[in-house]
Amino acid sequence: MPGWPRRMETSSIEILQIMRDVIRDHTPESIWKNSALESYRHVGMTNRGAIGEEFVRRYAEENGISVAKSENRTDPTDMTILGVPIEVKTASLGANGTFQFNHIRHDKAYKYLLCLGVCPNAIVFNGWRKGDISEGAAGHLVRMAEGQSITFKLTKKLSDMLPVEELAQWIRLNVRH
Repeated sequence: MPGWPRRMETSSIEILQIMRDVIRDHTPESIWKNSALESYRHVGMTNRGAIGEEFVRRYAEENGISVAKSENRTDPTDMTILGVPIEVKTASLGANGTFQFNHIRHDKAYKYLLCLGVCPNAIVFNGWRKGDISEGAAGHLVRMAEGQSITFKLTKKLSDMLPVEELAQWIRLNVRH
């Protein structure tokens, strides 16, 4: 826009203060303020997914579980754990007490979906076989956009998730070819 920013006329009305007041009135108190993982909420969406994948990789390695990270973002799955293709979805806890795991696809070549939930002061997870997801055992999948049938979202309550401390045991008991 040529000539921008233009010098604004002076006014007795504090325009920016009005906007700040409106924003404050429409902004709920954050459950993330001063929390251990508050910085996670300041990361872009693409990077949040990469952080979740890297966390799962490092956690598995620290627990003596074989894991191989995909080489790039266009690989069919995010990683293999114990030689099994795994898709990892990461979401943060919303003010309503739920996680929304986005862009779940049936056409990708994973065997298990691992959902990692980041809370203000904890990390939780849950996982399902791909077939269980298709059959609704993980919950109701909702299309990401009206009229398309490629990507879905899965909303989970915090009470549907498990403490991340149980992830290594879950992998050893559940991840199979």
